[in-house]
Amino acid sequence: MSTVHLPARAYVAVPLEVTMEELPHAVGGAFDRVAAMLAAHGAPSRGGVIRYIAFRPAGLLDIEVGHLVDAGDLDGSPIEPDVLPEGEYSTVAHDGPYARIASVTAALMDSWPDAGVTPATAHTSTGDDFACWYELYLDMPRMGPDGPEGKVEVCVLVAEG
Repeated sequence: MSTVHLPARAYVAVPLEVTMEELPHAVGGAFDRVAAMLAAHGAPSRGGVIRYIAFRPAGLLDIEVGHLVDAGDLDGSPIEPDVLPEGEYSTVAHDGPYARIASVTAALMDSWPDAGVTPATAHTSTGDDFACWYELYLDMPRMGPDGPEGKVEVCVLVAEG
């Protein structure tokens, strides 16, 4: 777990509203839809991304699921990418079952008080949420003994000073 400066990253995604239980079952189709849309315009994926937007009452999550892109690859297309902002991020790398990402993320969050790290927040319609929290999927999923697995970075924008 570390704090690193990350550049702005362009991405294209579709919004979803899911529960934590629905999340693993909903994201595969969303990744595929965005990949097909990008391929139709000749734009390759630079890695899968799930961005957490808001935590709503009754356990609902507003997320965006898609792919990092090179914005220049979309010139002349009707697709307008969004941007993950540049800044200092608290990060942790995970290489293993996706089912363990929640516990890896919890350990990252548990490390913040001792490290003096405070996540940046943004005011949303449901209150204050993380300003930018995303998971970057660095390779294609592979099947392991505990289900899909692969390399993932969890990145949470931290508050300045």
